[in-house]
Amino acid sequence: MKPFQMGLTTLEQEVNLEALPVRGRIPSWLSGALFRNGPAHFQGGHWFDGLAMIHKFSFKAGVVSYANRFLRTEAYRRVMSGSGSSGFGTGGARGGNNANVSILKIDHHFLALTESPGVVEFDPADLSTKGLFPFDDEIPAHMTTAHPHLDIHTGQIINFTVQFGKTNQYHVYTMDPVTAKRRLIGSVETHEPTYMHSFAVTQRYVILVEFPLLIQAAMLAGGHSFADSLAWKAERGTRLVVMNKATGNVERIVQGEAGFGYHVINAFEKGSDIIVDVCMSGSAAAITNLYIDQMTSEAEGQSHPKFKRFILSPGQPDARCEVLSPETMELPSIYYKQCNGRDYRYAYGISTSSARPENVSNQLIKIDTATGQAWIWHEEDNYPGEPVFVPTPGAIEEDGGVLLSVVLDGLQGKSYLLVLDAKNLEEIGRAEVPHHIPFGFHGIYTDERMI
Repeated sequence: MKPFQMGLTTLEQEVNLEALPVRGRIPSWLSGALFRNGPAHFQGGHWFDGLAMIHKFSFKAGVVSYANRFLRTEAYRRVMSGSGSSGFGTGGARGGNNANVSILKIDHHFLALTESPGVVEFDPADLSTKGLFPFDDEIPAHMTTAHPHLDIHTGQIINFTVQFGKTNQYHVYTMDPVTAKRRLIGSVETHEPTYMHSFAVTQRYVILVEFPLLIQAAMLAGGHSFADSLAWKAERGTRLVVMNKATGNVERIVQGEAGFGYHVINAFEKGSDIIVDVCMSGSAAAITNLYIDQMTSEAEGQSHPKFKRFILSPGQPDARCEVLSPETMELPSIYYKQCNGRDYRYAYGISTSSARPENVSNQLIKIDTATGQAWIWHEEDNYPGEPVFVPTPGAIEEDGGVLLSVVLDGLQGKSYLLVLDAKNLEEIGRAEVPHHIPFGFHGIYTDERMI
């Protein structure tokens, strides 16, 4: 068994631990909570199909508490009753709202998201499931993204839905972060909808990054898995659809090189150019490579994405593409509240060592977008998750803060919360959990303490 395989095995127990053992120190100014989302009950198949579990690390005066709980969704009930459930890589009846991808905070509501339209609310204090969060509007949705943006220029939340039909459409909308009222910005018709896990915003634009991985909606209706419904058409290239946020009009569609990526890192306007940074591979192998039997096989066949930059210039039908670092990057993060949609210097993420390649990411990375310099944290047979940046109170520097990452110690079979100095990726401390935490996806840090 490979050291990382524990990260792809089921965690049954739900616990509430008041104080975790700490090595090093936990900064005393951390006084909120880190919420993580991800799969925790597996039945083989695709990594994305594990049942959603919320994990919470709470901080007070250098002490870290931990709690976890499954989301009690229809998907959870189906699996636990033995009737099974469909998912990203599993065919069958659609639905179930297995919201295992990310977390969004709207006013005092904490929401778990996936790519199905159903958003699941949970209680941040005890992690109990409250049920589906209602939207009082008529924006059509067969799919959406689990990566809505907080537009720091307007204070609104932006996302889009996908509607299948005789005419397929993307519907881009804005949402008030207090009232959760949604308003349509604009719609885009498409004959060939593509799989977009995330998208980009700048001061003036929403940019949909259409990688050439097409959704065949008829196959979804026939009970196939979502992964089986995807068709790779490299000859189509990547299309960047630029929509004006104020008018909802598509101002242009720019052609880029073919590739696939789950995550946009950031985007911004620089002079008259639009810059879009993505984690991108040359093919769509990242879909099939994430079946658990593929990830745990002896063959090293993963397609780890690189940090790529699309540059869209006025009057040019084609985007220029640059590779900003030879290192790989996935599950990217930035100093979001300061830099989202703006020119920025630093990006953080998980990465795979070129000297020690494995089928899962085995290091944390920080990349300087101006120079290409990279800082790396690595510990043998330890496997980190998405780094979340938390600024030090009063910090002005873009990297003035810490990174929080949930790491699996593959030899011990247990996980810990790692705290790194964001400037140099040197370890400050770690809080140790008495069991493994399965590999998850995304989370948020909030200054509010939810005990």
